[in-house]
Amino acid sequence: MAANKLYGIIYMSPLKLKLNIIDLKTQEIIETASSAVFVQEKHKSSIYRHELKKIVAALDGFLQLLKDYHITDYDFWANQQLVDDVSARYLSDQIYVRTELRVKWLNTSQITYYKTIATMECSKRFEDLSKDTIYLMNIGSATITLSKFSHQKFQTAWNIAIGYQELDDITKELQNMAGNPVEVVKDYIDSKFAFLRPEFNKENGNIHVFVQDSLVLNKLMDTDEDAKALQSISLKDFNTFADEAIDSPDQFLSQRLGIDESLVNRIVPDILLVRKLLKLAGSKELILTNMSVPDGIAMQIRNELGYLDIDLNDVILTSAENLAKRYLTNEKHRKSTVKFALHLFDQLKKLHRLGKRERLLLQIASSLDDIGNFINSHGHYRHSAYILQATKLIGLSDEENKIIADIARYHSVESPAFEQAHYRHIEADSQIIVAKLAAILRLADALDDSGKQKIQKISVSLKKDSLVITAASSHNLALEKWAFNHKAKLFEEVFGIKPVLKQRRIGNNG
Repeated sequence: MAANKLYGIIYMSPLKLKLNIIDLKTQEIIETASSAVFVQEKHKSSIYRHELKKIVAALDGFLQLLKDYHITDYDFWANQQLVDDVSARYLSDQIYVRTELRVKWLNTSQITYYKTIATMECSKRFEDLSKDTIYLMNIGSATITLSKFSHQKFQTAWNIAIGYQELDDITKELQNMAGNPVEVVKDYIDSKFAFLRPEFNKENGNIHVFVQDSLVLNKLMDTDEDAKALQSISLKDFNTFADEAIDSPDQFLSQRLGIDESLVNRIVPDILLVRKLLKLAGSKELILTNMSVPDGIAMQIRNELGYLDIDLNDVILTSAENLAKRYLTNEKHRKSTVKFALHLFDQLKKLHRLGKRERLLLQIASSLDDIGNFINSHGHYRHSAYILQATKLIGLSDEENKIIADIARYHSVESPAFEQAHYRHIEADSQIIVAKLAAILRLADALDDSGKQKIQKISVSLKKDSLVITAASSHNLALEKWAFNHKAKLFEEVFGIKPVLKQRRIGNNG
């Protein structure tokens, strides 16, 4: 990608298609274009399939606009929250045949990541408020994500099992039933947020509530659709708007807000969700932001090109650290393993020929390889693998999550083999990544096999037929040497080089 040219970001959500043309140096949006709103099907997984003609027409228009700007650098992302893998492949092929555009599907954890980093960097005010505590809510198609920030850092995120698909279905069903549907939806929302009450009860100090990229609330509050600044709404003003909206007929709201009638059913659930969060947090103010997935994608690209000096991986690594703590892993052993694994990776670049993204995957796997001990130390690597298969780490693709799980599986005893279904079902390129990173992690794990951090540091010497790792330590390393020799077999098999562990004795003070 040429850094001195404009860049096009095409993003498809279950609501519509949008194109942003941005200046990578400044992140200024030069031009935007959108499709008409998709018809909201009862079964929302069918939206893309039933709107294929509209999708193709919009993409053709976007491509012409990009051509008019002489832009050759652009990509096409799409929200996969409501679409299964098979349907996504079918749709990808249908779109490619008609437009020659390849779709990059984003899962819920990736969407959360892009929205999170976009809001983190959207204004100085967010940075200032995060000195206290911020809860950022994003209402998605299939789930609600609530992210927490404090001490100016991302802390954690929760996926709440409720989204527009379910809320729309509930609202439509209640319209034909006796009783007050608002109260029923309110009770349902309360039940979904019940597990978070202890979280809010332990909070002290100021808590700020943010709601991100809500079409309905932005329209209700007259927020400029293309404005990226934060907009504050007092609790009093929000409740005034909310009470009026709840009591108004759907047709009136559709006309007043200028939104498609198929989206009117979202107004009451959005209001009730925000009210619930404001009540839990005890906040007197609501802050809205339009920062969305394309803004986060733009930030990621700008960061990779060196236009931003921030560590966007901190969100991903914090999520991994939270998972490691949840399963009570040994912190000192975890940090030692990560340190040695990354040192080996950095010193062996010519051998493994992997990049920054693979280094991040190794760092995550090194932090999480022992979480299976929480279930049982016997065969803990298998337990680690299926925990990771069931836990989608924020910011990682489905394929990257599979890679992490398989590295954890192979960090101890088992070795990758094609007859194993979990290994056979990852992509061919991913299989070699798993093998290389698992081989490196095994060596790093062996260097602290006792869990006592006997080795202070290591030096690495790569020779023609051997890899010599010299460990600086004043301790007896008999156990580490035995474990190293045992675990080095995978490295020799993958790289064709025999690892050798030597000791350089040092005084107790190093």
